[in-house]
Amino acid sequence: MALTEKKIRLMLRWLHIVLGLVIMCYIYSPLHQYPAFQVAMKFFIIPTITASGLWIWKFKAFNRFLGIQGA
Repeated sequence: MALTEKKIRLMLRWLHIVLGLVIMCYIYSPLHQYPAFQVAMKFFIIPTITASGLWIWKFKAFNRFLGIQGA
């Protein structure tokens, strides 16, 4: 099964939405008190949501940089 540009964008959008919801949970719930969740936010969730947002925004440039061929 080949990943087309449309499928990649759809996966990136859903990843971005889900991680945005995790950030909302971090802000509005008592989860921010747990050190493990803080580390996950700082080193996984925030960098991943930033990278996915940039990839969605500059899709063609990221694909060229990563060597992904369009379908």
